[in-house]
Amino acid sequence: MVRILCQIIGGLLCFIGIIGMLTPIPFGIILFIFGLMFLVPSSPTAANAVRWARGKLPVFDTVMHAATRRAPTPYKRVLRQTEIQDL
Repeated sequence: MVRILCQIIGGLLCFIGIIGMLTPIPFGIILFIFGLMFLVPSSPTAANAVRWARGKLPVFDTVMHAATRRAPTPYKRVLRQTEIQDL
């Protein structure tokens, strides 16, 4: 039940975040990252999608690194699950 609730909340936050990114003041980025924090631990598919996006989009990876550095400790753990390991 908690997993489903996290997926619903995360999906809604990501959706609102995407819409918010299109506004002149892009507060949607913050909502999108909070949505990912809900989705990554509750959905392996979402974690793989974030890893793929971080590997393909350098701007997205930079934003995620900045969010990881500034996030509180429990959230850092969640965001670090999606980091791309440089070879």
